[in-house]
Amino acid sequence: MTVTQQRAGHAGPTLDAERRYEELARRHAIELRLSATGATGGGIAALVQGTAAMTANPVWLIDPRSRLVARSKEARGSDFKVPDLDVLLADQGDVDLDAPEPLLITPSPGTGLVRRHVVVPVSRDSVLFAWLVVAEVSTRLTREEVWLAHRAAFHLASEYAVQQRVARVSWNARAALARQLVRGSNRDDDVSAAADYLGVRVDADRVLVYLTDAPGDEPRDEEAVSALVARELGVEVLGSRGREGTILLVEVLEGAAHMAAVHEVKRAMRRVVAELGEPDAIVGVSAVTRADALQRSYRETREVVLCVDRFARAGDRIIAVDDLGPARLLVANGDVGAVRRYVDDVLGALLGNVPGSADLLRTLQCFFDTGRSVRESAARLGIHENTVRLRMAKIHDLTGLDVAANSNDQLSAQTALLVLRLEGHPAIPPFDDGSATA
Repeated sequence: MTVTQQRAGHAGPTLDAERRYEELARRHAIELRLSATGATGGGIAALVQGTAAMTANPVWLIDPRSRLVARSKEARGSDFKVPDLDVLLADQGDVDLDAPEPLLITPSPGTGLVRRHVVVPVSRDSVLFAWLVVAEVSTRLTREEVWLAHRAAFHLASEYAVQQRVARVSWNARAALARQLVRGSNRDDDVSAAADYLGVRVDADRVLVYLTDAPGDEPRDEEAVSALVARELGVEVLGSRGREGTILLVEVLEGAAHMAAVHEVKRAMRRVVAELGEPDAIVGVSAVTRADALQRSYRETREVVLCVDRFARAGDRIIAVDDLGPARLLVANGDVGAVRRYVDDVLGALLGNVPGSADLLRTLQCFFDTGRSVRESAARLGIHENTVRLRMAKIHDLTGLDVAANSNDQLSAQTALLVLRLEGHPAIPPFDDGSATA
């Protein structure tokens, strides 16, 4: 063997060692930067941004429900839409959450997957918190980027696990967050940080539900009730104690139709109270509400509960704020005897044995339910438009109410009808019945 060959033989192991050392040095630098980011207390979002700063490719953190938690903010490809986890994981079978290596997903044009992705479960002790995804967009994925994703997922899991332990030893972190949101402190930095750790979108639109306690019963387990509602609706639900019942904050998914969302919550609450064995429970349901208006929604749902408690003798006891309208304020807070006298003063002429009084009351209610439209009222009742006009004229003759033209008379009639509807008057359809007949 020549001297040159001997030197070349020695150079090979030396070069491999140098490359290995450089790789370890790069990995060590990644670890130091991630540790430093975690030590600042910036939370989940800061760790995702710290990870994104070390790669030219876009980074996403997606929760188990496929909702975006955080993403890279720089332009470098991060304007790409959020990856579809179902597509990414379609051929992976049951993913081992504690596997030591990230998943490298290869392109599959038939499913619309045209780039390689690194997917790492953010988990601890087989509990999945989220998925970290890096896409091959700006540059080719390297071994260092795969390592970066792997270690970032580890540090993210540590952040999630710390908060999970805090939640276990605290009396109820999610209930505390719900109370803070209802009190109107959703912009507080501490509230935002708590929501971040709990995986809660603090700025999400919600429907507030107020479920009253039954007299003499022990207070409910808010966590169990929240879980029931979440199971029925497939969305996040925060629960807490109210003054005389359970408060539930039901998330409304982006793009959902607001009226449909409220009706779905009401239907879910009927199933839940049946499962709880509380058929007489009173439930107030708010409209879809921004995070900064939950305090007002809480007051409004309590007014609904008061209206039902005072006047509902039969029928539906799960009622939305919009079902009652602004007249609920008078009905909820006025003297019960005075309110009933008011109803008699306004509509008493239609409450006796007047021939056709049931048709007149039904037509009057339908007139308001259709936005005071004679044509729509006729269509809904299955009668001619002239019949509607004749009935409205008859109501005017009997009560003196000119509900077609006088706004004061309209408010008076609507308030009186609201009480009759709460009481379950047979001539007036229930709140959810849009199919009144003649």
